Amino acid sequence: MAQPRLMYALAKDGLVPKFFAKIDASGNLMNGTVISGLLMVFIASFVPFNKLDDMISAGILICFSLTNASLVLMRLSSPTDKPYFLEKQIGLFGIFSFLLAYIIVHCAASAFGKGLAIVLCLFMTLTCLSIKYTCPESMNFGGQYSSFGPAGHREPAFFRAPFVPLLPCTGRYPVAFFPRLVSALTPRFYPRPAIFLNSYLLVQLERGAILILFLYFLAAILFYFMYGAKHSSGNNYGWKIDGKYSQLVREISLPYVPKSTSEDTVQTLVC
Repeated sequence: MAQPRLMYALAKDGLVPKFFAKIDASGNLMNGTVISGLLMVFIASFVPFNKLDDMISAGILICFSLTNASLVLMRLSSPTDKPYFLEKQIGLFGIFSFLLAYIIVHCAASAFGKGLAIVLCLFMTLTCLSIKYTCPESMNFGGQYSSFGPAGHREPAFFRAPFVPLLPCTGRYPVAFFPRLVSALTPRFYPRPAIFLNSYLLVQLERGAILILFLYFLAAILFYFMYGAKHSSGNNYGWKIDGKYSQLVREISLPYVPKSTSEDTVQTLVC
């Protein structure tokens, strides 16, 4: 049921064809609903349910790992002299976690597997230490590349918030509406064990289903570079024009700000 809305959001940002953003006279996403329904019927008709179950489980575990990685990226930032250092280290940690989990499940009995597991544990430890001692906590909620929150705004690294800010906060609301955001406890530590545990569960699923899922992700990545990257609103227009937010940002990121609001007010709310 959520797939048409997801395709609508991607189409508004230019990542998929505008065909999926069309709304009929009744306000329904007819194109996205029909295409998504036909695709689900095709998958349910021709993919065995035992593989389909594992594919769904694998997809959820990968999403959980991405969520934990996003938490680190939201709360920490790369060194100023090493742009995207944090992103690279998190990516390496995810790869090492998957390899270590695979070896523990399938190759732990051999001496070679045990030695390789020790080496991977060492690499993972070095990755965690490099993040700990080189990546400071971000001064902006959402990381150094995010414009969500006022410049220099910093929340303490512990839970401190009333109940109201627990409402969904997706970046579509001005930060003025949320004076105190929920801060996660020790964001440097617990997402990484969670990534490893997700990988440990992932490698125990049927290999054929995991292979199909990875082929699906590969197709999605190829589609992004062949279509999405060329048509993305952010890549083509950017999110700022001469220091001020464009009409595109007003429509996509701040749909709840009245159009009569001045550009200076919009920039104040977002920055």
